[in-house]
Amino acid sequence: FEEITGYTPEDYIVHGGWRAALHSDDLAQDERDLENLNLNQPVVTEIRTITKDGRVVWVRVSAQPVVDEHSGELTGIYGAVQDITGRKQAEQVLQQYNERLEKEVEARTRDLQDAQEALVRQEKLATLGQLAGGVGHELRNPLSAINNAVYYLKLIQPEADEKVLDYLAMIENEIKTAVAIINDLLEFSLLKTTLKETVPAAELVQSVLERFPPTEGVQVTREIPAGVPPLAADRRHMEQVLGNLVVNAYQAMPEGGRLVISVRQAGKTLVLTVKDSGTGISAENIKKIFEPLFTTKPKGIGLGLAVSKKMVEANGGSIEVQSQPGEGTTFQVHLPIKPEEEK
Repeated sequence: FEEITGYTPEDYIVHGGWRAALHSDDLAQDERDLENLNLNQPVVTEIRTITKDGRVVWVRVSAQPVVDEHSGELTGIYGAVQDITGRKQAEQVLQQYNERLEKEVEARTRDLQDAQEALVRQEKLATLGQLAGGVGHELRNPLSAINNAVYYLKLIQPEADEKVLDYLAMIENEIKTAVAIINDLLEFSLLKTTLKETVPAAELVQSVLERFPPTEGVQVTREIPAGVPPLAADRRHMEQVLGNLVVNAYQAMPEGGRLVISVRQAGKTLVLTVKDSGTGISAENIKKIFEPLFTTKPKGIGLGLAVSKKMVEANGGSIEVQSQPGEGTTFQVHLPIKPEEEK
């Protein structure tokens, strides 16, 4: 043992015994071993000790209690100590290698899963692209006829009972949902060009909030400086993008909350921020929300944010999101401002 640690028996007596040289993290293990020896149970353990020159050495200790044959009391401990530092180091290297290998396998598996999901999405998008134009226009006609029929029924039955009015309102809402899905399909598959025009930010926000008023319990705050320059973008596109973000914010706050729409200038771009106090988005889903056909909602086909991203980029801008589950979500849309307004 002196060859392993550099300590003589006398050194241990001066330092307070065997435990004085143990690694601090292994003192609890040594306590348990001593308890077992006091119960006349042999011990085999692996612990660390500090050598005289300060090195950490792993040792394998085999200890046998020496018991008085008459009293049954522990009178001593007979033990053997083996230096196993080399084996422990090899085990540590092997463990690190296994952990690294596991991480590489996990990363490769995720890459393969992502690639498979992307391939499936591309196949679906290819099918959608082929069907969207024709089917979209074909569906709009019967939906318009149904909508007109509902309007006529409400017109000729102003005194209809509450149940009839509820069903008519239900039909109207479902028509709006269907039309929104068709519009998303058509916009995603056919969007190619944009019509740049001057779009004052305050007017844009006002128009969207009039079209999509706050749901019950939602408080909307606007933070738009008076001198903020106008956008250089397609007005229809921007109304649809902002409308998608506002509606998503409402849906994320079913029990009510606060929605803040703010605008600020950052160099040659205008930053439009939509921040809600809703349920937030998980880390797993936030990576996929701009992907076509991804949705966590019971209704819709997952094209709203994909279309929004496509429209923003078609207008020379970018969109990003930050969110934490339970802490709300913030979308930022960066768009170019009118060139002569840059100053």
